[in-house]
Amino acid sequence: MKLLKLIIAMLAMVTGFAATAEVKVEVNGSEWKAVSPTYSATSKKGYINSITINSSEFLAQANIVGGSYLCGKNMPALKEIKQEKPNMISGTCSLGKIIYTFNDNDIDLSYENTSQENVVYYFIINPDVKTVLIDDTKVKEVPGTDSGSSFKWVLGQLALDFKAEARIWGPWKGFQVWELAIPAGKTKTAIIVSRHNADSAKLNQQAIKNNQYNDFDYSAVGKSGQIPLCMIGDSITWYGKGDCWRKELLARLPNLAFVGTHTSMFGYSHAGEGGNGTGQVLARIKYIPDCPYYNLLIGTNNTNIKKPDLIQEKSNQTAEDIIKIVNELLKKKGVEKVFLSSILPCATDNPLRDQCNSATNKILREKFDDAFPKDKVVWVEYETPIRQVKDWEKKIFLHPNEEGYALIGDITAKTISVALNIKPGTESVRPGNTGVRVVNLMGENNITVCPVIAGWYLLSCKVDTLTAPNPEIILESKIPGNNTFKQTIPVKAAQGETINTEIFTNYEGYGYTRDYLTLKANGCTVSNVLLEKMRPSKKASIYGKGSYVDTASPVSKGELLEYSSKLKE
Repeated sequence: MKLLKLIIAMLAMVTGFAATAEVKVEVNGSEWKAVSPTYSATSKKGYINSITINSSEFLAQANIVGGSYLCGKNMPALKEIKQEKPNMISGTCSLGKIIYTFNDNDIDLSYENTSQENVVYYFIINPDVKTVLIDDTKVKEVPGTDSGSSFKWVLGQLALDFKAEARIWGPWKGFQVWELAIPAGKTKTAIIVSRHNADSAKLNQQAIKNNQYNDFDYSAVGKSGQIPLCMIGDSITWYGKGDCWRKELLARLPNLAFVGTHTSMFGYSHAGEGGNGTGQVLARIKYIPDCPYYNLLIGTNNTNIKKPDLIQEKSNQTAEDIIKIVNELLKKKGVEKVFLSSILPCATDNPLRDQCNSATNKILREKFDDAFPKDKVVWVEYETPIRQVKDWEKKIFLHPNEEGYALIGDITAKTISVALNIKPGTESVRPGNTGVRVVNLMGENNITVCPVIAGWYLLSCKVDTLTAPNPEIILESKIPGNNTFKQTIPVKAAQGETINTEIFTNYEGYGYTRDYLTLKANGCTVSNVLLEKMRPSKKASIYGKGSYVDTASPVSKGELLEYSSKLKE
């Protein structure tokens, strides 16, 4: 049998609590409540649902199964809740038995897995928690994805430290998740400790600088004539032929420069993420870089309803969320305009989806003038002209094909051209001392500095020595399991030469789970390892560490030009 022992230790935040103070535990049917001088905890479906310290709640309380729960092939509630001792209760389910022991400053939790399947224990973090300190060295804004052995969740001047080899991931329905996996036949332990934290604001500020989310310098656009554009959306912006949209835009407006956290098959940056609905975009909007111009196309993943009587409700909610997204984007530094796209028509096996998309567009058109500040938002009308195209269904589907992207690219380009008074075909120029920002994701010990966003990358390195036949480099996910990444690269280069390889992680949630990547060299030694977002040239940048501007490599259309360091022409 498998055993999980989880100790949740609540250390007093102020002095003066007696070590032997009494913990009060009450059981009421299938639920319970425990109160100590240093914490309080309550249940939902028998599991820990709430943990508060000094009235501050650390677990999510709304729109979820519970603050914590076991999950295998199903998520059974705990039943037969028994108070076995004054400070001890137990509960059982199809996955096994849990015992909670409530002490003055901690909660001991033991889980006996009597099922024949692997089980995970989830804790869903309160969205008010904005920062986590990982392994006492890495600060990260949440929701996000990472792994480690210590996770200090910061809330005001309090922190709750989860100590275990575990992973975090999110956003899931807008929430951050802490996950402890219990493989068959394994025993795991964890400790959750409450701590003081003196400067959570500083941690929040540092977190965003410790991953792939970078600020961009737009001071060169006055001389380059570039129009920086960040395209935000779902798989239509990203998946498959999604980069064809940007390719079509550049064919008409070659002075566009694409900005974003992600990259696609042609190497153009963007901020689209497959599977996203409006809720996911709202949850990750703080990670989307500041940019003068945004293009937003979102909503079709909200509207895949199965009943006609849900059209009004779902379209109203989707339109309301889209309005929220636009107004959040308008709060970002330096924003000039947001190009708000009508949701595309779609030709799927569910006609209600197309009807709900159309109903959402109608609401947005009606509310447009009152919802947004004047001259800050531009409506991009796709639905009406697309429906007038013969056999549009063969071009658009749910994800447009190349003909479909040419169609919507033409509409986008014309709208931008008119709104910004740009003559089609206008080229940009490259001022002196400018180049393209590169972020080397590979850190110390050949482990990436952060979990790598799904997408297309370039890996380059220098071959220092060849020590055995058939040398190879392996780039793979740090944590083994389902939907992990692994690519084996045969080393064909001679000693002293540089190798360059294209990397595609697969799509997040569709074959890839965001994680740290590790690099291992077999039969050779390598140096100057550079893992960067793929550029349109599909050629490696000049090697560097961290974030820097490469002024030596050729620049392609669609890449934002930035001044090198503090040098300006």
